Order: sequence, then C-alpha cells, then structure tokens
Amino acid sequence: MYLPDEKSIVGRNLQILINQKNWSIKQAAKELNYDRMNLSKMLSGSQNFRIKTLVKFAHFFDVPVFLLFNRLFEDEQYRKNFSFVDEDYMHVFRVNFKATSVKQSLIALDSTTVSHIINGRRNNPTISTLHQFAEYSNTSLSELFKTEIDKIIIKQKEEDDI
Repeated sequence: MYLPDEKSIVGRNLQILINQKNWSIKQAAKELNYDRMNLSKMLSGSQNFRIKTLVKFAHFFDVPVFLLFNRLFEDEQYRKNFSFVDEDYMHVFRVNFKATSVKQSLIALDSTTVSHIINGRRNNPTISTLHQFAEYSNTSLSELFKTEIDKIIIKQKEEDDI
C-alpha cells in the first residue's frame, strides 16, 4: 500500500503538533533546532528529509515514528495511546521489511544502496529512498516503522474495542 503522499502526511502531522504548541514556523524551527526554510518545506510535503530528522522530531514531540506516517494521527484519542519509543528505527525498519519477504532485487534502487540499507551499513536514508522499499513490499512506511511495543499497544486497543 504505497502512498505517494506520505511526505505530505508527515508534514500535516508535524503541523498539528506545532499548532498544538501555538508555535509559528519560526519558533518551531528554533525549538527543534532545524532550519526554518527546510521545516516549512517539510510541513508542505515537498522536503525529502532523512529518517534521523524524523526520529528527532518524534522524540521531541513524544510521538511514535510510525504514527507520523499515519492518517489516524489527526484522531487525538488514538494518538494518546502511544508515546515515543527509543529504538534504532532503521533496525525496526529492516526487521519489518525482511518480514515482507520481498526480494531485494525487485526494489527500483541500485543494488548497493539496497544492500547497505538491508545490512545496516546505511542508517540515515531519505524518506524517498525508503518509499521504494515500501512500494515494492506493498507496505506503508507507517507499518515498516512500527516497533514491537507499538504493535502490542495496537493489539490491546483492538481487543479492548471488541
């Protein structure tokens, strides 16, 4: 389930968090220690950012990384079930991607890049690069960044709703 607008979803979700703090983009950039122009582009969905930037923002706002890619983020009641989990998110991504059983050779990137990401030699790829993995595994980036703790919370929530 590849969504070509996942960068836009992240941007919109970050904008929600910034709005909740009643911050301007200038103030948010200062608080996040991030360039104002790049933050503005990120919020509009036009900035190709690195995973470590997203993890930094998720940690700052105490939200899980997977939820920043998720349309359910707007549901504050749903969002309140989760908090940031301090994990090696590229490891989480690799484990979840490997579970999809997609052949590395099918990914539309050069084989060295794919190999380096899968084998842990590249730990700060851009979101656009990771989109390629999501597309060929037919899995959203939200799913690929779910930690085991996130999965447990979701399962418990689903059982409680039954």
